[in-house]
Amino acid sequence: MNQKNAKVFALGHFIFPIVLLLLFISQKQYVLLALAVLSLAFTVFLVHRAHIVGDLSQLLRMPSLAVIVFVDMAMITMVYVLPDWHPGVSPTWLLLFLLPLYASELGRRTALVICALAVGEILLLTIVQGGYFFSLNTVMNLLGMIVMIVLVGRTSDNLVKMAYYDSLTGMPNREMFKDRLTSSLNKRSIRNKGLAVLFLDLDQFKHVNDTMGHETGDLLLKTVAERIRSNIDKDVMLARLGGDEFALLVQNVSNADDANQVCSAVFECLKEGILLGPHEIYTTTSIGIALYPTHGTTPEMLMKNAEAAMYRAKQQGRNNFQYYLAPEKTEAQIERFAMEAMLRKALEKDELLVYYQPRINTKSERVVCVEALVRWQHPSLGVIPPKDFIPLAEETGLIVQLGEQVLRKACVQIKQWQDAGMEDLSVSVNLSPLQFRQQHLPGVIGRILRQAGLLPQYLELEITESAAMQNVNRNILMLRELKEMGVKISIDDFGTGYSSLSYLKKFPIDALKVDRSFISGIHEDPDDAAIVNAIIVLAKTLKLKVTAEGVETEEQYIYLQQHKCDEAQGYLFGKPMPPETFEEWYKLNMTEKDLILSPEY
Repeated sequence: MNQKNAKVFALGHFIFPIVLLLLFISQKQYVLLALAVLSLAFTVFLVHRAHIVGDLSQLLRMPSLAVIVFVDMAMITMVYVLPDWHPGVSPTWLLLFLLPLYASELGRRTALVICALAVGEILLLTIVQGGYFFSLNTVMNLLGMIVMIVLVGRTSDNLVKMAYYDSLTGMPNREMFKDRLTSSLNKRSIRNKGLAVLFLDLDQFKHVNDTMGHETGDLLLKTVAERIRSNIDKDVMLARLGGDEFALLVQNVSNADDANQVCSAVFECLKEGILLGPHEIYTTTSIGIALYPTHGTTPEMLMKNAEAAMYRAKQQGRNNFQYYLAPEKTEAQIERFAMEAMLRKALEKDELLVYYQPRINTKSERVVCVEALVRWQHPSLGVIPPKDFIPLAEETGLIVQLGEQVLRKACVQIKQWQDAGMEDLSVSVNLSPLQFRQQHLPGVIGRILRQAGLLPQYLELEITESAAMQNVNRNILMLRELKEMGVKISIDDFGTGYSSLSYLKKFPIDALKVDRSFISGIHEDPDDAAIVNAIIVLAKTLKLKVTAEGVETEEQYIYLQQHKCDEAQGYLFGKPMPPETFEEWYKLNMTEKDLILSPEY
């Protein structure tokens, strides 16, 4: 049944208390007022079940339907029998209000039943109130009923057929299957009986369509549906969900053997070849089974789990059935879910902190930039390292929200420092690959800069080499748009990816950052030294700046100075620091003649 029609069915009943109230006003019989109140109470009940509870569609089926019909006909009977109708007044037309409601909701069959009951009601009226049954009034009422059945009932049947039945096989479709499953679950929750949902998928059906054509494929689907239908019990519902997917609803399942028998019947009926024109086709099916309540208590859960079991049957070699197996939740998975929930909460409450690590110009030995690095100070777990939550943020997509928060805080902080006297200080912020793929990224960055009041030239965006080389042409356009805004662009972790020099030349970038893995071995490994030298020469050729990451010793720093590396960053100068600590570090270095090479902070 269609829930929208069920609501109309309920609302349509309001006409009875309204008509009875009008009859009371004209006839002045208080019995009509009492009947109007009873009719209103029943209508309110129907409206409540349709609009509030939402189960009137299920109630409009046997045996509940019989109760609703009984109440409606009892109400008509009392209207006919209890009042003292004046000669010439015949309320038989009341039936014409009731009939279209049933015809539109339940189709011609139910409408014919109502029509037969209505004839009995008219006969009862003529017996109790007096009159002649074979009158013009009776004939007109019967003609009106026939018109209602033909027009409204037939239209309703056609709409139901289109909405709830598969046009190819004539079987119930997904909507009707889900509707019937919902109804069965509502009854089963009371009776505490089991049922099974079987999800069937024909093996290698796509091969039939591709090699023999869709017409042959359609004939195969119809033949398979007919075979299955004729080889299973009548109380098992078969539906075509779409494509080569079918579903079976098995009622009154006491144990797994009941579902196993249905699967065996399906496999047995598909053993013989199917003759389609000049072709004889052998087909098999993979079946997934979900049991109520073991594998789910809602229609959506049972259908989803049965489908998951079907895919497992495919993986097991096809032409077999598998029961749904819930994925095992390992300790690591449970910890991951908990960490994700905590991270979402931290983002919602803006609890993440931004630390700043200085970047030194190797010529002037002064701070020219700070890199903004996110830190998570959990109220109970303490400091959570980035390696423990950044990969999770990237996997869940939270990295976009996290990245925007870091960018916003960094821009606001740099503007505050500039206003406090650190005039030439700029900030670099890492962009995750997912952030970099966001089409609206330039708009987000522009808005953050405007809100912070920071000029674009004081913001540097770092993207990894691997992210830059994905969808290169699109990335070039994105980088150009960012460059036109005035921000600086650098390639982070350079040397660890697989950059094409031809593309690197096209990228509108300002700097390369040499990965720390090369810097750490610069004095011990000739290959690392050669790579660093090559990157510096390449950058100079392309008129790009070079920043070395992970500088931890004076020897590394002096080596980089000697080879004309523009900037250096690492623990030799300072670890990532909270804003207050960085301010102290900055003031100390600005007042000293020589750069303080100390990892004190």
